Amino acid sequence: MKNSIVITLVLLISLSSFSQQRKKYVGAWTYHSKNTDIIGLSLGVAPKDLLGDTTLTRTYGMKLEAPGLGILYPIAPKSYLSGGPNDDDLLEKVYGINFSGGSLGEITVHGISGAFIGQYLQVMNGIAIGGIANSIEEQNGISIALLGNEVYHGLGASIALSGNYAYSYLGVQIGAFNDIERFGRGMQLGIFNTSNDYKGIQIGLSNHDTTTHSKYEGIQIGILNKADNFRGIQIGLWNKNERRSLPFINWQFSKKKVKTKTS
Repeated sequence: MKNSIVITLVLLISLSSFSQQRKKYVGAWTYHSKNTDIIGLSLGVAPKDLLGDTTLTRTYGMKLEAPGLGILYPIAPKSYLSGGPNDDDLLEKVYGINFSGGSLGEITVHGISGAFIGQYLQVMNGIAIGGIANSIEEQNGISIALLGNEVYHGLGASIALSGNYAYSYLGVQIGAFNDIERFGRGMQLGIFNTSNDYKGIQIGLSNHDTTTHSKYEGIQIGILNKADNFRGIQIGLWNKNERRSLPFINWQFSKKKVKTKTS
């Protein structure tokens, strides 16, 4: 009993000490301030960790970052995606509007996030608008970009002139080139659509699954449609599935039977 009381007191003191370390500002303040909650407008020039600050800042309202490292977004040597959101190392949470020349960092946004050039976000719940592109580890909502969107896990809609990439996606991709690497459910609308383990509708000039091990269930509409492990209907100039190749319309509703030789 005495030990339980001591442990409880230690925990309460620790929690109280932790809560007292966080600072709260109402109005306008810089998000470079450590362990800070800002209610109103937060301002800054670059990601927090660039200046050596690895504490969490929360903004309730609007965050403005100028110019932001996202202006260098187009010269990145490879994809920004790292395999999913990293919640343990988050440095910023924005509840409201996040706006910048370009954001690159450990940021989660609940609301709207806009960037003149490009932005990389850990989690985006809402609407992301990128002048050139968006890179999002986990998207729940809508991402819109002039050139492209890349999403690791997505739920909602990705819209871009050039194209959209996702490791897994539930929803709609609209762009010239659309690709889902692992699995997807929904619709792809573009010139070239590729998928792996997909259920839904593909509409484009060319629609096909990416590997012989992938499975497609649904409808393909285009000039050239190809799916090896297919269940559904293909409508186009040339349609190919596991059972047959036909012009105009093709179908497959069961696995092709493999004939075995009997001795």
